[in-house]
Amino acid sequence: MAGVPVMMRFLRQQMRRHRRMGLTVPQFRALIFVSHNGDASLSAMADHIGISPPAASRMVELLVQRGLMRRLARPKDRRCVSLSLTPRGRAAFRKALRATQVALTRRFEKLSKRELAVVSGAMEILGRLFDAPGIPQGHGRRRRRIELNREEVNS
Repeated sequence: MAGVPVMMRFLRQQMRRHRRMGLTVPQFRALIFVSHNGDASLSAMADHIGISPPAASRMVELLVQRGLMRRLARPKDRRCVSLSLTPRGRAAFRKALRATQVALTRRFEKLSKRELAVVSGAMEILGRLFDAPGIPQGHGRRRRRIELNREEVNS
């Protein structure tokens, strides 16, 4: 349990250091959620970030005004809105994410192959154990930069 807050603090520091346009961490988390959940709803985003729907609505309004996010009423239920990132929002998200991944990679490079295997296995287990619906495992398209060759680890 003691390791989780330390790692989260590191991740937040990295995201703050590399975010663009003065985004707060909750706003950046909103961009992350919407980037990984096409046609995301406001209530799902609010739940993911841990804020109330009215607070999420105000946050989205600021992101829309900054040109980072789109909010559209859903055709079948105009009370619900659908969120998506603008090209500018995707660029801001990708830049901060890449920089954070580089910082993580630098940290993990300090570990031995055996330690990397332990961390990798633990993260896989935790990912399955705490899998949240609507959040893709490993955030999708690309394999993680730190991959282990099982033959090397078992040697």
